[in-house]
Amino acid sequence: MGIKGLEQVIANLNSLDRNMVPNASAWAINRVARTAVTAATRKVAKETIAGDNRVKGLPVKLVKQRVRVSKASSNGRMNARIKVNRGNLPAIKLGAAQVRLTRKKGALLRRGSVLKIGKYLFRDAFIQQLANGRWHVMKRIEGKNRYPIDVVKIPLAAPLTTAFEAEKKRMLDVEMPKQLAAALKQQLRLHLKR
Repeated sequence: MGIKGLEQVIANLNSLDRNMVPNASAWAINRVARTAVTAATRKVAKETIAGDNRVKGLPVKLVKQRVRVSKASSNGRMNARIKVNRGNLPAIKLGAAQVRLTRKKGALLRRGSVLKIGKYLFRDAFIQQLANGRWHVMKRIEGKNRYPIDVVKIPLAAPLTTAFEAEKKRMLDVEMPKQLAAALKQQLRLHLKR
């Protein structure tokens, strides 16, 4: 990190109160972690393509609920941990599903059934309750001999990985020095108020 005179500031703050620097560090780390999660999840939600009609964008809530942040604390662990569920997103999570028979022309809407979930279309898909009791959107898969159907999923592993790696680098280089400086100023302001 490139803050000028950081050692001098830390020494001065430690002479006033021993908890100022750890509190400021934990505050800055947690804030940067939250910002990174928000930026990465929004980017993934905006750029992901879903459905047979190739609709761009997912609800941000669906991507954000796959991320957990363990916060840093001033008296314990001095790092924030971001855990991301990088598994594929089942199509049933997109909303309420409707199966429709179509008589329209076109490659996607040719005769047969179309499953519609919000603005997303899935050709020749159907809803089924699995043995574990969960309902899922299923589709026939060619090439599987024994049981030729599979759950319809939206792949998120690659976009989540690239987005979080890019955000991590950007946050550590750009955002962390700013947040740490702001946190140190805030701790000093709070101490002087007392």
